[in-house]
Amino acid sequence: MSDSSLWTGLGSLALISAWCHGPASPFLPAAFEPVLLAYGRIHPPLVVALVGTAASLVVEAINYVSYGYLLRGRYLLRVREVSAGLTMMFGRRPFLACLIVATTPIPDWSARMLGALARYPLRRYLLAFAMGRVPKFWLIATVGQALHISWWTVLALVLGSVLVACAGVAARRLHEARA
Repeated sequence: MSDSSLWTGLGSLALISAWCHGPASPFLPAAFEPVLLAYGRIHPPLVVALVGTAASLVVEAINYVSYGYLLRGRYLLRVREVSAGLTMMFGRRPFLACLIVATTPIPDWSARMLGALARYPLRRYLLAFAMGRVPKFWLIATVGQALHISWWTVLALVLGSVLVACAGVAARRLHEARA
């Protein structure tokens, strides 16, 4: 593989990572993991983990600041009131909470909201996410290297993830409409 194709492939990985961890992330709950599996097949897993983490942290910083701005606005006062107990619990061990969220399948937006509401320092927040994502992304890319998953399988998994998220939102709205 030439150097230019290596960097081109990793550039697309960075863009996909940014998209999957950006504002669309609540609608893409498990879309990035299949991408890591596929990229782990063609690039060194540690490089995949580092590029994926770096790109996700850039977007995570933007998300964190944006969430903080929105959540501290007067229009979302009810959200702050409802989440006050969770925010207090988060404040007891914020670094650990962010690390656990970054390492597990727990949705990132949960720590993003709580961190912003608790005004947890951005540097510590990003450090916890980096420490959690690098090993997680490396492990997934390593599994991808061993399994040799096809691009069609990756596409099916990503689309399946989006469909499951959309079905969950639709079911919730249907339930609320009936109630």
